[in-house]
Amino acid sequence: MNGISSSTRSFFSFGPNESYISNSYEGLTYRNLPLPLYQLIISGRVVSAHWAALGPVQESWLLSYTDGEGKNNLAWGEEIPWELEEILGSIKPNPHIYVYLGPKESFIAWGPSFIRWTALPSGLEASLQGWLTPSGWRAGPPRIVTWGRKGAYFALSEYGEVKYRTGSGDSWRTFKETVEEWEAEAGFSWNDLAYITLDSTVPDQFVMMRVDRTWAGSIGDGNEQALEAFVHNFFTSVKSKSKTQPNQKSNDNNRSDGGTNQRSTVPDAATRAHYEKWAAEVSSAFSSALAAAGGKAGPKKLEIRNGNPRASTPQSPNGKRQAKLLTSFPYLPSEVTICELDVCRVSKVDPGGLRACRHDVERFLRASGQYSKEFLRQERIRWHPDRFGRLCSADWRDDGRRLAEEMFKIIDNLIADLDTDQG
Repeated sequence: MNGISSSTRSFFSFGPNESYISNSYEGLTYRNLPLPLYQLIISGRVVSAHWAALGPVQESWLLSYTDGEGKNNLAWGEEIPWELEEILGSIKPNPHIYVYLGPKESFIAWGPSFIRWTALPSGLEASLQGWLTPSGWRAGPPRIVTWGRKGAYFALSEYGEVKYRTGSGDSWRTFKETVEEWEAEAGFSWNDLAYITLDSTVPDQFVMMRVDRTWAGSIGDGNEQALEAFVHNFFTSVKSKSKTQPNQKSNDNNRSDGGTNQRSTVPDAATRAHYEKWAAEVSSAFSSALAAAGGKAGPKKLEIRNGNPRASTPQSPNGKRQAKLLTSFPYLPSEVTICELDVCRVSKVDPGGLRACRHDVERFLRASGQYSKEFLRQERIRWHPDRFGRLCSADWRDDGRRLAEEMFKIIDNLIADLDTDQG
């Protein structure tokens, strides 16, 4: 467990670089958090999380929480909009403060005695102003307000009035289809909506939840299991098949299924920089290869996309999308393949091999700051030889599958190591 009590207020916030923070009856879970936020969570000071929001840039975030002394606190990143920082600095923290962060330094924040916003989409701002009159809220105060890129937004008032826009063009296709499908159902009302959030960094990434537990979402396959866990534990806890380890410290991407790693530490800056550069390059290459292989597909209620939804397909000088199958393997940087064990040095000499041993791979993946069973499961999916092979050019496919299988087996062994550590 991460030691943070589960709140009855469920939320899910998307951030850059496949990051997220989520709270449900499962507890607080997260991945790829900004380092200051991650360190705050694992410090032990956060006893109960009331609300959290991630913005479109790395250090744009907010956390509302109660500490061990029962005191309410607000913490935020240094890159939140300056207007929001002034607001947060002038109010008394309480568990009933809501903040949403959007593209281009937009935000909305409200609590029992205030509401402020800046740079919202024009239609969304007009809706809020229409709800607010000199004598008070005509349609009730906001219950949910969320928006993303390309003009998509959704707002629901406490009295059940709803305003939304499904984005421009085909940019929010899955979201648009979900809205149309739900509205076509006999007897459906937006009052039945329990939760919705749109990603502020990637178009058409979202989750919607109804009180009858019907849900829909679109997310990159790296966070598929996290989103499914959130919706399944939104109203009540679903017991995990694995045993929870008590009094365990959290790890980034922590899950309350015993998937944390006790040996994990905050990575050194140099290795983390190598990891982030490598991960971005791999995501970009996979995105380009996925486009060349025929795009994306997935089940109706959860559309799975490429491994990093933030990574865009590379652009050619004329602005057209480049789609290119893989013709080489994304080896780990030579600076991090430093294991000196004799058996490992011998295996790394082969130029046709992986050029890294399991110790190199483990050390490198720990530098992500996310190391856990859940993180490793997601990495294992990425390197599955059949999946990887579909992204390779025909003349290199056999070699690509062989190398991906080596990586896949190493990660499988690392997962087994965590199982052994946790008894």
